[in-house]
Amino acid sequence: MRFNPNETTVYWCEACSVVVKDADEGKACSICNDYDCIVEKSMNTFPEYLVDTQYPYPEMLESYDKSVYNWQPSMEDKILRVTKSSLGTFDFCPKQYYFQNILGMRGEEQDHHIRGSNVHDAVEWFWKESHTSLPVVNELISEGKVNTAKMELRKALPKPPTPYVYGEEPQLNQYVDWQFERLLQMQNNPKDWFPIANEVEIHSTRVVVATDGRVVPIHMKGFIDRIFIDDDHTGIILMELKTGKWVERKRASMRAEMQFYRMMLEHSPHIEYLPVVGWGWQFPGGGINGGEGAMWDYESVKGPGGRYAPKTVEKRLVRLIDAHLNDDFPAEAHEAKCAWCDFMEMCPAWMGDLAIDPDDMR
Repeated sequence: MRFNPNETTVYWCEACSVVVKDADEGKACSICNDYDCIVEKSMNTFPEYLVDTQYPYPEMLESYDKSVYNWQPSMEDKILRVTKSSLGTFDFCPKQYYFQNILGMRGEEQDHHIRGSNVHDAVEWFWKESHTSLPVVNELISEGKVNTAKMELRKALPKPPTPYVYGEEPQLNQYVDWQFERLLQMQNNPKDWFPIANEVEIHSTRVVVATDGRVVPIHMKGFIDRIFIDDDHTGIILMELKTGKWVERKRASMRAEMQFYRMMLEHSPHIEYLPVVGWGWQFPGGGINGGEGAMWDYESVKGPGGRYAPKTVEKRLVRLIDAHLNDDFPAEAHEAKCAWCDFMEMCPAWMGDLAIDPDDMR
């Protein structure tokens, strides 16, 4: 079961842009005294209850509205939309990208999708709610009751209406315990323990030069899990949360993901989140499915990974643009990769002449 504590359903007057209390009991909007303009709406419960927050840069939203995943050169009024996930899918398998992003096909929801959503939503809530727990936690720490303090901090996690069933709880406890260890090291400066951004939405625009020299504008969009200020207050640190298994070979792909976020920020109006001086990733359930164990890693962008990642991501963007310009999304059979694909029946590399026409599956 999916559980998102960060949203609540309210009755909303579209004419007056206000919450209408007790509309389910027949009450009209107190401003316009009308019933017909009241609709149900999902709203963010934080930072203030029942406040609907808007993205602060309308020109970016206008660009986003013009962007599409299935962009073609003939679409003069549209631009290509690129996310970390779409670029990662293309790098993993261009044909899978074609099925998902060009044709708009979707696979079946799996257990790990639900676990990922539930853990991310709960951690988002944790950072919004933890300030209410911190006075008691810090007092317990000062009294030497460290383990009790850790258990108190765990109480900042939301409680689902029914127990989690996909392994969410152990990952959430591990995540909070990591944050507790940070808190112990930051007793002299607890303010910096909090992120400066939590599941923050970012939009940006830039151009990519294709192999043949054509200049193609793109719109980049993403949600960055957490952004922290660095110890010296000279820059910011990007932190990504993952709920799958950790294996060492994922390090290169994680660097590419973090570089995408860095690039997106550098081309956005969000100067408050620059410069990026470091990044990291947290796999609290990293031992799942034969993984190597829980992992929390951090790197400076001045290290080898930070120096090479910009070229890696730029090359991937060029290959993506080339594919769209030339309508070329080749398939290549790969037993390990294809085992996770929902579109094997339609893939010519896997099925050959027996491949099903995607139009017959839509």
